[in-house]
This record gives sequence, C-alpha cells and structure tokens, in this order.
Amino acid sequence: MKKFALLLFFVLMQLGLFAQIDNTSLENNFLSNQSNTRGLYFRMYNFNYMRNYEYFNQFADGLTYFGNILQPEFTFVQSPNLSMSAGVNLRKDYGKKGIYSTQPILRIDYHRNNFRLINGALNGNVAHRLPEPIYNYDRIITDNIEYGTQFILENANSHLDVWLNWENMIYKISPVQEKISGGLHYQKNLFKKGNLTVAAPIDFLVFHQGGQIDTPDRSLISILNSSFGLTFSYAFPKATLHSENYLITYKDFSFTKQNQYIQGQGVYLNLGVKTKMADFVMSYWQGEGFQSTHGAPIFSSVSSQINNNGFHQDERSLLFFRIISEFPISENFSISSRIEPYIDLNNPAFEFSNSLFLTYRENFSLTKK
Repeated sequence: MKKFALLLFFVLMQLGLFAQIDNTSLENNFLSNQSNTRGLYFRMYNFNYMRNYEYFNQFADGLTYFGNILQPEFTFVQSPNLSMSAGVNLRKDYGKKGIYSTQPILRIDYHRNNFRLINGALNGNVAHRLPEPIYNYDRIITDNIEYGTQFILENANSHLDVWLNWENMIYKISPVQEKISGGLHYQKNLFKKGNLTVAAPIDFLVFHQGGQIDTPDRSLISILNSSFGLTFSYAFPKATLHSENYLITYKDFSFTKQNQYIQGQGVYLNLGVKTKMADFVMSYWQGEGFQSTHGAPIFSSVSSQINNNGFHQDERSLLFFRIISEFPISENFSISSRIEPYIDLNNPAFEFSNSLFLTYRENFSLTKK
C-alpha cells in the first residue's frame, strides 16, 4: 500500500493533470428535465449502442454489444416536491429475434431544497460517477435498471449520492442466493478560482451475496471496493485540461475466503485535453491483487475471460489511449464515438475497443397544449 501512495503522490506532483472518461451524455438521468408543475408527463429515453471489444487477452472477453434500449414512462407530478412514475424498459440486441429483456419502471421521487429521496427505479448506473475499475460503464447496457432506494444531496460545492441496489431477490426455499449492492459517491469542491477547480471525490461500493432462506450450502460473500481521489480542471480559451486521480482499494470481508486475493489496491491515473473536436485521454492503471464485483474486467488481477476463468496475475500495468468525440445534435439528442486502444505493459500487445452511442431524452407535458 505504501508504494502505491508514494506513486500517486509523485505523479500528481509531476504531472498535476489527469482525467477519466466523462459519461454524462450517456446517462438516463430523468432528474435533469423533470418539471415541478403539477400534471401528467410523458418521458422518452432511447439509447442506441455499438460497443465492440477486439480483445484477445487472458483477462477480458472479446465481445460486441449492438442494439438499443427504449424506456417510455409516464410521470404524475403531484406537487413541486413529489412525483410518481410508471413505464417499461426494453432492451433489443441486434442479431437476435425478439426483445432481450423487459423490465417495468416504477418510482416515487420526493425532493425538497437540495435533498432528494428516490425509491424504485433509481437514477443509477453511470450517473453514480464511480471510476471504471470499480464500476464498468458497460453496465449501462448489461444492467441498465437498478431497483432500490437512493438519497441525493447536492449544492454548489458538493454532491452526495447514496444508494442500495437490490440485485437479486429470493423467496423461501430458494435455489440461489440473494445479491445486494450499495454505494456512496461524495465529491467536494476544495478550491475554485477563475478557470481552476480542484475537488476531492470519495467512493464506496459494497457487494453482498448470501441469504438465510436459500437451500444451497454456500458461503456468504462480502466485498468492499473504495476509492479516494483528487480532481483538477483548468479551462483555456479553446481547450480544457481536466483531471480525476484515484487510489482504489479492494477488501474481501467474507467469513470464508473464496477469492484469489483477500485484499488489493491500484492507482488509476489519466491525462486529458478536451477540445471542440474530441477529448484526448491517456490512462494508466497499476494494480496489485485487485478485484471488483462491478468493475471492468480488464483491470482485475483475476481473469473472468471465457477460456481463462480464474487465471491470476499479481500485478497489472495497463496504458490506455482514448479519443472520445461528443456531437450534441440538439438539446435532447447526442452522438458519442470512442476509440480506446491499450497496451498491457507486462505482456506487450496492442488491443482496442470502439464504440458508438446515440442518446435521446425528452419530457412532454400531457396536461397542456
């Protein structure tokens, strides 16, 4: 742990400016354009995705996600502080007949001043703003809906998001175990003057698998991932240097240890320059004995790859070069294209992923012309 802290401090002092991927344009984020005027509203969210991995390594699968997610929903705003929503989430994967998944959307949303309580379908996924080694942003495709309870507290200088995601409910005499995850994201602005902003994000993600009414004789699993960061942003007339730096940890709190590693850590650093044309980001990951339940598999020290499941490597050193282009076509519709090659510094090989995302979000009033 000591050498990772020293490495983080050294790099910050030498380079000072790092950043990770900005996924704001991909968020469902039903909170952004929700009206506080009493009435009935219809909201449409459409997310088209093409996410392709040309991977041949021993840790992450080479696969492709190609399809779209459609989420129409109705919202009744009862008062400026209370609304209730009902709808459906549909995922269609191209190349496969029928709908891949169908989930109902049910939600109650209470908010007053800077505080918000959501129960039901959460404002989740990439909206939690967790770093990629802890939370894989592919989950916006594979696990698009989170159900549970969420608290959000936000003001001009800080943002707090606390949530519980009940991933798998079980009933008495269940053949499987229940799965629950919960997290916290807190970011506080430390300094803001002129074009420079410095902030500190803190993240926790807990995963538990178990239960007392399941029939399999299986051990409980309890995993904690956490991250402690420092972010920088400096705006020039035609470009922005932006930064998020993380010291990320992993700890297995299970009574019976089943994972390859009991604890581990990593440093996640990125250097980015955002222009009108694209966001150019260089990312570096140095991990040791690191594992996560929801993170991108390429960062893990233990493989989940289909032909090498369980293969492990104590230290992982990865260098990414990312080009991310955002095209805001209108207020409600945007296109994002990405190319993300990387090099495994311990096993030199050049591999890449490429993506194209089309996102549409709009809210319509049904109670006025």
